[in-house]
Amino acid sequence: MLLALAAAWPGALLAQPAPESPRLERLRQSIAAGEGSDAFWRAVRAAGTPLVEPGADGKEALVTFLWRGTPQTRSVKLAWAMRSEGGFPLERMSGSDVWHLTLRLPRGMRASYQIVVDPEVPPGADRTARARAEDAAARPDPLNPLPHWPPAPTRGPVSAEPTAPRSVLRLPGALEEPWADAGDAPRGTLTHHRIASQVLDNERDVSVYLPPGAVQTALPLLVLFDREPYLDRVDVPALLDALIAQRRIPPMAAVFVGHPAPALRGKELPAHEGFADFMARELMPWLRARWPAVSTAPRDVVAAGSSYGGLAAAWLAYRHPQVFGSVLALSGSFWWGPDNVPRQPGFDRWGEGEWLTRRFAASERLPLRFFITAGLMEITLTGDGGGILDTSRHLRTVLQAKGYPVHYREFPGGHDYYAWRGELAQGLVALLGTP
Repeated sequence: MLLALAAAWPGALLAQPAPESPRLERLRQSIAAGEGSDAFWRAVRAAGTPLVEPGADGKEALVTFLWRGTPQTRSVKLAWAMRSEGGFPLERMSGSDVWHLTLRLPRGMRASYQIVVDPEVPPGADRTARARAEDAAARPDPLNPLPHWPPAPTRGPVSAEPTAPRSVLRLPGALEEPWADAGDAPRGTLTHHRIASQVLDNERDVSVYLPPGAVQTALPLLVLFDREPYLDRVDVPALLDALIAQRRIPPMAAVFVGHPAPALRGKELPAHEGFADFMARELMPWLRARWPAVSTAPRDVVAAGSSYGGLAAAWLAYRHPQVFGSVLALSGSFWWGPDNVPRQPGFDRWGEGEWLTRRFAASERLPLRFFITAGLMEITLTGDGGGILDTSRHLRTVLQAKGYPVHYREFPGGHDYYAWRGELAQGLVALLGTP
């Protein structure tokens, strides 16, 4: 059933009937005629899940997620980075053990997902407790033949929290990613450090990547937020190894920036003056004092991140353009405003968002360049144009009107590290790659 997919992708409307898989319709007729589902499951096991069938045109596909239940199965849902007011529950086909959910999805979509079966949700559980219970019951799709994601990071994990395996969906036309496997590419080094901040009166973990081989020229630098997931899930060091070995980008360095505590992420990244000053006036001098091969040219310094990290990357460049000259924003939270963050003190449902976009619109053009990307599935649930896709488009238009160089693209997917891996690679090639 389609549910509220309109909340996730503008190609589907709530008023439309739920799409029906032709394959499921044939199964429904067979079961109504008294036949069982064994032959169906044998075929599914041979072909793999999810089922993918042609959509109404070449721009979309009908994708059916499946689970084989038992008489005791109470609920099954799809857990992934897309959003819907009602979630994405699977429905049991009457008279059978077939649980199913069919969605219209854009051609070329890349996504990771899990199946949640019968979570033990305590009575009266709040949002956090419910999410914890569903995480505990989540598992990869057992009939999906593709390797689970993410693979083990090549330099070992940095987070104490284990990364749960997920299944992946790659629809026809999905981005080819020759950099996904570094193979026997020469490996750079990754070292871990602790840095204190006088500006913020705290300290945090950072990790520094240096490319393999002797350094011949000044090294471009990637400054990337969300240190733990980008090391443990995306394995950016291996990604850089591959991009450098394939000569898609020059040898470069990278610094991965963590937070003193997870709760501080939502405070430090959204346009926080003190955090931006720490990055420019403490972290960068600390880095260059230890690794003088890192380029001092602002154009060579790429501030990058996803979600709040994408917002922070643009904010750093806005506040300190003499340090950070390039911005790589992955699904940036450009909807943000100081008083329009739900479940935060001072939330005003009528408060104006897009705070940073308005700053760019009102200021003189700065010596900056941008790579901005957002997922086709990242629109707001309320339909008011305040989602990541709409506000990324708006920022692009404002920047272009001001004369900024902007490389903008939209990808078939959502708020998902699996999709961001390919977008990060393309952003580095666009900003730093050699012709």
